[in-house]
Amino acid sequence: MISYVAPGEIRSMVLPYSEVCMYLRVAGRQMRCEIQAPDGRSPAVQLLDDDGRPFSSPITLGEAGFHRDDHGRIYTET
Repeated sequence: MISYVAPGEIRSMVLPYSEVCMYLRVAGRQMRCEIQAPDGRSPAVQLLDDDGRPFSSPITLGEAGFHRDDHGRIYTET
């Protein structure tokens, strides 16, 4: 099932086994993720720890398990 996500939204999800998630040692772990879309820049995902603080620097959508459809909307598979 596809779940669309807007910039500024926070979703809790199991992170994929991507290269960045493996390096950060969060692959397969349930974490909260905030979609960030700074003006004029590509969207990114800020991983949040249990207290809601940033876990690391923002990572790309793909590395965090998010995708874009043909209309540019951000989604994840649930």
